[in-house]
Amino acid sequence: MRRTLGTNDGLAALNLPTRFDVTRFPRQVERYLAGTRHPYHRAILKNYLRHVLLEISGYWDEILVPALTVDEPVYRLGHLGGTVVLTGRDQVERFYRESVEAGKNVAGALTVNVGVENFGVVTEARWAEILPGAVMREDHGTLGADPGRHYLVTHNISQVFSYGRDAKLTGKRLYDDPASYRYELLAPHDVVTPADARRELASLLARAVILHEADPWTAVLPMMAPSAP
Repeated sequence: MRRTLGTNDGLAALNLPTRFDVTRFPRQVERYLAGTRHPYHRAILKNYLRHVLLEISGYWDEILVPALTVDEPVYRLGHLGGTVVLTGRDQVERFYRESVEAGKNVAGALTVNVGVENFGVVTEARWAEILPGAVMREDHGTLGADPGRHYLVTHNISQVFSYGRDAKLTGKRLYDDPASYRYELLAPHDVVTPADARRELASLLARAVILHEADPWTAVLPMMAPSAP
């Protein structure tokens, strides 16, 4: 008799929702933060949660502020077997601005493994993005995509958000699995637009901002050894 083994590995269990919910991923991060006790790790996660909500909500101009991000962040972003390297505030800011202008910011994890350590946050996720047909043609080479429709794009990614001792983002690295991509044409009632995302995430973002600003990380950290298991 075959027996199914229980696991806490989100990508092994693949307990996926039947419909994309833009609030699902931030709420998962909130729950993980609620169970974290290490004060420095909590500071990192509060920054991370606020960053994620700003990014998905399309508030790109609020991500690279001194309270959240260092002056010259470095991003390495994998995409379909290639890598985009962004060095410095201007390049990262341009990336965010162009992504939002193209309507590419509605995204989130369908299922995710999350870890936090002294270096930052690492996630492995079955990721979902809702993209306009025009973006599908340009970014994914799907020339048959209808420019007047939206598509759900799902794939596996791992991300590392790196933080300094002041609990501010220093950069991110995204590792993409090109063989995992799946594309689905969405019915109009299943589309989450950038305006929908901003509205649905408003209360979560307001809560994250209050949490981050009400209990700021002010400790000066020495060089820390890895935390004990």
